[in-house]
Amino acid sequence: MTPRASTHQHDAAVAALQTRAGAYFLFARLFREAPSAALLQEIVHEQLLTCAEQCGAGCNGLSLDPAEDATWPQQVEAIAVEYARLFAVPGEQAVHPYESVYCDPLTIDASTACSAYFEPEPQPEGLTGFLYGPSTRSVSEVYQRAGFELNPSLHELPDHLAIELEFMGQLLARGAQDQARNFFTQHLGRWVFHCLDEIRQETQPTGFYRTVADALVAFLEHDQDGRSPATIPGGDR
Repeated sequence: MTPRASTHQHDAAVAALQTRAGAYFLFARLFREAPSAALLQEIVHEQLLTCAEQCGAGCNGLSLDPAEDATWPQQVEAIAVEYARLFAVPGEQAVHPYESVYCDPLTIDASTACSAYFEPEPQPEGLTGFLYGPSTRSVSEVYQRAGFELNPSLHELPDHLAIELEFMGQLLARGAQDQARNFFTQHLGRWVFHCLDEIRQETQPTGFYRTVADALVAFLEHDQDGRSPATIPGGDR
């Protein structure tokens, strides 16, 4: 292999990693807060969601119909309302994008109940849907071991979807593909598809966050399908 070919392969591998990282950053931003009109304009103009859906193939020669709606920049207020309904305001249609809510059951031992009618039976029962479980502390420790510190001004739990997505992007941006794969297996991959399915159920087929959820599902399925670490100096081997 000639030095020029080796350099070209290296540059292509780095570019591919940065593309993947950029997709994670985009989705993290969309789940962190409602998008501005400027961001919506950029998403529509650059077809960022469509690119993310087939990230592995790059954005040249897109074969998919565009996922973006050209009117999104004019719908900025309606999209902000949709974000608030889904993620900020308590209600029947609210979605709680936290790993602990989906993965950490609260165990209740029914044998401690006092009853004058029935003999107690030691049958622990698990209830889900609770914040700040073991997963919350676990991901925080993972961030620290990787050398990342959460911004204290954000006032968000470490296992929030946006934070876990951004962490994946940060790892890929530094070339740490093994760490990213392990984090997906041990944390993000355990619950993200359940959360996205819930978002789909609570949104209209043409809604902005329905489209975002669909795009993220497609991106993650492709991104985690048969990826092998690239040989990049300074990255995982």
